[in-house]
This record gives sequence, C-alpha cells and structure tokens, in this order.
Amino acid sequence: MPKRTTHTYSSEDAAPDGPESELFVYYCKHCGAHVLITDTQLQKMPKRTDKAYVLDRTKHLTRLNVVEAGKHLLKRGEGKVEKQYRMKCGGCGLFVCYRCEEDMDAGPYLYVADGALSSVAAETNPQDAPVPPCISQIDGGLVQVAIEVEDRAQRSQITRVNADDVRVTVAAPAARGEANNELLEYMGKVSLHLHLSPLRFVN
Repeated sequence: MPKRTTHTYSSEDAAPDGPESELFVYYCKHCGAHVLITDTQLQKMPKRTDKAYVLDRTKHLTRLNVVEAGKHLLKRGEGKVEKQYRMKCGGCGLFVCYRCEEDMDAGPYLYVADGALSSVAAETNPQDAPVPPCISQIDGGLVQVAIEVEDRAQRSQITRVNADDVRVTVAAPAARGEANNELLEYMGKVSLHLHLSPLRFVN
C-alpha cells in the first residue's frame, strides 16, 4: 500500500547531480500550467513532418497533466487519413500534444506540438514558474511538499503531480526507514537539478 511520510530536508545535503537525476518539467506556453514531466529534453527528440516532437514513452518517463480534446482526422497524402487523439492544457485549453491510438497505453509514442510547451530550466525563471498548491514556500526558506510515497516499485520516479500531492515511487521497502532514505536521496537530486530551495516533505 502507498505510504505517506514527513521529512525536513535541506538541498545542501543532497547527493551530487548526475545523469540519473535528469528531470525536465514543461509548462503550457500560454498560461504556465504544468503539463509534462519527462527525463529527456524535447529539443533532443526527433520531429515529425508537422514539427511535433516524438517522445518514445517506452524509453522515457512521461507524466502528463492534460485533458482529452477529442479525435481529429487529418489528410496525409492521397487517400491517407491520420487519426489524432489530441490533448489540451487543463488550464487554458491550448492544444499541446496528441497520440495516434485511442487508448493511451496502446501506442509507444506521444507527439508534443511544436511551440506549445516551455521548459522551466531553459526558458523561465524557476522562482516565477507556476507550481501546484501541494508545493509551497514556508518560513526559513524551506519549500514544503505534500508527497505520497509508494514503496517496492521498480525504480524511483515521480508518477503524478496534482493539486493535492506529488506521488513518488521508490524501490526500497518501507521497513526500517529504507524507503524514506531513498526518497530523500532521489528528491535531493531533483531539487538540485531544478534549482529548488530546501525541501520539506509533509503529510
């Protein structure tokens, strides 16, 4: 069963940043709402002829915060029709990405519309980036994060970000504090990479 935990953590004690800590947060370029978390830069991904970035979900972490926007049919050459199952920003309704299969889990590829998203690290001041209510700044320069932890998973990763909490999976069991230790190490790498203030995890 998922478990929740409380910690006070300073990014000064974090492990050095490294390849495994690479996480990239993308926001709607129109309204700034959080849309995508992935472990690769979109700019490094191949593009389709419509200039959409091709994100292989079997190779890269892909966590979306979007709303379904229906099916669209597009002509692609003589007698060819492409089905696009589009997704839009939940904040403003901007079309941000699509897939070619109705079932999200049926196909490996997500196509991100060119110019729809903005990378926090590359294009905006992180202090000005919009964040969900579960992440807030408190006294003493700490950032307070409501976090739900699920132990005994395949690896450490962020699996969901919403208004209530950030869900993180860890491989270690909850017994003897092993899951908590893994959580602190993982979130330490995240905070260093995203240049966040010291973090505090709360129930």
